[in-house]
Amino acid sequence: MMRPIRDILAEGMRRERLGLIRPLWQDWDEDSREEVRRRADHLIRILSDAGVQLVQMGEPAPIAVRTGPTIVANQVYNAPDTMREVRVEERGFSIVAVKGDDATVEQTFTLNDVMLNAGLVLAGDPAAKTIKDLGKQLAAACEVYRLNAAGMGGGK
Repeated sequence: MMRPIRDILAEGMRRERLGLIRPLWQDWDEDSREEVRRRADHLIRILSDAGVQLVQMGEPAPIAVRTGPTIVANQVYNAPDTMREVRVEERGFSIVAVKGDDATVEQTFTLNDVMLNAGLVLAGDPAAKTIKDLGKQLAAACEVYRLNAAGMGGGK
């Protein structure tokens, strides 16, 4: 049985914003799902106004394979010529500053490192204050999880 497009789009919008979280869409209460469905309806209307129509073509396609190492890229505040990327690496993840053709690795970490460091923060351990750029590391880990990239080959 094929699901309505508004449900598929709503679930996708929620997952894009928050990552794969619990409760999963199918386990979520109807009122909460309906709120996101209304946002999906709005997006469908916006797309329609631009001449785009969503059409369900059949069964879901296989999960796309990542074609490059970059998970997310953001403009660095007050540095219009610099981007900060979170990249998947063979043994973890890296935060990389990219200015023109120059890429500088700011730090590399595994998800295990992040969990240990987050535990220090939650425990109020003063050692957390000594970890250079811990905020960047925690923010990068949030993006890794939000974009479902934790299993993309890095962070093991």
